[in-house]
Parts: sequence; structure tokens; C-alpha cells
Amino acid sequence: MPTFDESFSTIELALGERFGRPDSVAEGLADSFAAAVAVILGQSIDAKKVAKSLRALAEAGLLEPQALAEADPAEIVDTLKAFGISPPARVLGPVRRMAAWVLARQEQSPDPLRDESISTSELREELRGLAGIGPATADEILLLAGHRGVYPVDRATYRILVRHGWLDPTAEYDEARSVMERPGHEDSETLNRLSGWFAQVGREFCKPSVAKCERCPLQPFLPEGGALEPDAY
Repeated sequence: MPTFDESFSTIELALGERFGRPDSVAEGLADSFAAAVAVILGQSIDAKKVAKSLRALAEAGLLEPQALAEADPAEIVDTLKAFGISPPARVLGPVRRMAAWVLARQEQSPDPLRDESISTSELREELRGLAGIGPATADEILLLAGHRGVYPVDRATYRILVRHGWLDPTAEYDEARSVMERPGHEDSETLNRLSGWFAQVGREFCKPSVAKCERCPLQPFLPEGGALEPDAY
């Protein structure tokens, strides 16, 4: 059975033909901080609500690191509610902590997420150290806000890799990430598209409870005998 690396160009073509250009919560955002806020909000609300939330914060003068880090949580909630958005309380803490982190980092660099003199591994470690920001969210911030060549491994990606035999089910997060990043040659645009496509495959076909392989664009890449369903998932 071909490896993911060996099949990558054909996989990319198949997904592109089926889904076209994938959407992103950070689509069209030139500012890295706004994009990072969008990523965190996008963990709990859909893309349309993320866009409305960003407009609300911007109009209130809160879409800046210092303003957001120092804002009272109640002020943020009221600002978003005025636009019809009621984000879960669990996202406000990570957003404010990320803002405080960016603010502190700006003492050395005006745009730390995109500063090429700061290594991706250093930023990843610091973002993962913020309460409420896990490995996948940290990598999504680095990808969408920092334009860095990393892949945020969500549950859909893990299911797809395991069911196709491209990843051992006992593999940890960073091993799964390395599988996705190798074929993309750390190109952020390629990895961004791939992340969006895999998320869509996960929503439509590779569901947690069942693999609907018949019409999936990745069906031709399954191992002989069909999707693998290991006990350890």
C-alpha cells in the first residue's frame, strides 16, 4: 500500500477537484492578531459568527492586544452580545491570555507570529503553554495567523490517517503532524488547503462512528479490505 507521502500529489488533486478552495476562519485577515483571535473563537462558533465577533471587537476598540488583554471579561461579553453573539465562556480566557502573550512578545517584535527570526518551535511551545490552547489550536494559530508551515491535527485528520493505514493508532500528536507536514514541504498554503479539505472529509464521510467511504474522494487510497477500524482510537 502506498504511503501518504507517495500518494500526496494524487490525494491533493482528488480533494481539490471535489471540494475546491476550502474556507478558513481567518480568510482575508491581513492582521496576524485578528487572525489568531479568529482561530480561538472558531473552536466554538462558526465562521460567520467569528466574522461578526471580529467586527464587534474592532468597533469597540478591543481588537488590539493590549485592549483585549486588559478588558474586563464582562465588557467583552457585552460587546459580542450587542452583535448577537454569545460565545461560550471557555473561549474568553484563552483569547485574553493569547492577547497578553502577544503584548508581552511585542516588546521584542512588533509581529511575533510572523517574525522569521523567532523559530516556529519556540512559538509553538509558548502557545501550548497558555491555558486553554491545546496543540492543534496552537498550530492553527501558527498556520493561519503566522503563515507558518505547520499542520493542526484535528480529530478528523487523525481518523483519516488511521483508517487509511497511514498512521499507527497509538501515535501521539506530533507524530501525526509530521506525517501531514512532510509531503507539504512546510508550505503554509498547501497545508492550509489540506487542513480544510481533511476537515470537510471528516464532516461528510469519515465520521467518528462510521466511515462512509463509498463516495469519499479518499476512497481510492484505502488499504485492501477497506477502512481500518482499530480498537484503540
